[in-house]
Amino acid sequence: MFEAAKLGASPEQFANLEAAIGYIAGTETHAGEVRPWVRNVDTKVFLVIGGRVQPQNGVRQ
Repeated sequence: MFEAAKLGASPEQFANLEAAIGYIAGTETHAGEVRPWVRNVDTKVFLVIGGRVQPQNGVRQ
């Protein structure tokens, strides 16, 4: 299960990662505001923040 949120909306849950990413796709980001994100509900790991995939080894690319 995945959870995704975008600016101006409450987080929603999705059965798969593709659907969650599709939900935030095209969402604009603005400096100083909440960024769209996707996380794995089971592990609580954020996978996408601000439209960028987050590396799982802790090193930003």
